Amino acid sequence: MRELFKTLMWPNLWAKRWEETHPRCGLMSCSGPRSLWRHIWRYQRGIRLQGVFYCRPQCLETALLAQLARIQALAPVLLPPNRMPLGLLMVVRGWLTYEQVVAALAAQQSARSGRIGDWFEKLGFATEQQVTSALGLQWGCPVASSLDSDATRPVDRIPLGILEALQMLPLHFVPATKTLYIAFGERVDYAALYAIEQILDCRTQPCVAGRKSVAAELNRMRQQPRPREVEFGPMHDCAEIGRISASYIFRLGTDDARLGRVGHFIWLRLRVRATYTNLLFRLWVEPQSVQNVLSPPLP
Repeated sequence: MRELFKTLMWPNLWAKRWEETHPRCGLMSCSGPRSLWRHIWRYQRGIRLQGVFYCRPQCLETALLAQLARIQALAPVLLPPNRMPLGLLMVVRGWLTYEQVVAALAAQQSARSGRIGDWFEKLGFATEQQVTSALGLQWGCPVASSLDSDATRPVDRIPLGILEALQMLPLHFVPATKTLYIAFGERVDYAALYAIEQILDCRTQPCVAGRKSVAAELNRMRQQPRPREVEFGPMHDCAEIGRISASYIFRLGTDDARLGRVGHFIWLRLRVRATYTNLLFRLWVEPQSVQNVLSPPLP
């Protein structure tokens, strides 16, 4: 009886397995094949976007434009104010005096440029290590002990344009836990970390490092070739971004595509078998908005 039951259930099990390996199109308005047998005869390879399967190029383009319009309409997340001003924190730790903080603030206001931590260093009131340690306390993050070039090998995971805009640097990736450690030379941007997690399908852990050290490492990376990374912009036309994206997706024979907004960028990551290609679209914004969102002055 048990063998007979297995025989009777075999068509259902086979159909379930087929649906798992040949999923239905994620576009509700898709007019492609619906029934199992029509899938068998007319099945197309399809592409996954944001983890959802789309059976035909037309379906993928429709879903891609909808995703781009939604992402582009999102307003960049304003970075929250620091819990404690950097100068006050350094006074409490005994690294600065009140008079030194006042002098640095006056110099910053007179020059109308630079971060307060930079002025502490320029005026000889504190070292970069002290400022970095204070930033770690300010953001509740550990301080990176070193920026060893061997530890930054997974840099091709994040486009250089994003790294430079946010002054951050991938330090180490742990495959066992799918955790990417990222060092920030200025402010820790948790909204960017969340977007990176969604695109790379991993966890992120922030830390802080010396601003000059991060800038120097990014400059070194800028001198190296990055053949699988293409940057466009500034752009404001969602349809144009969609056209370029679709062209790359189909031309490369993409298996899986993920996209998201990181600051004033739209990042599209394409997987072609075991390799990845990054498309970075810099969105056109008012210059003052860029300054406020990406690098607001530290108190």
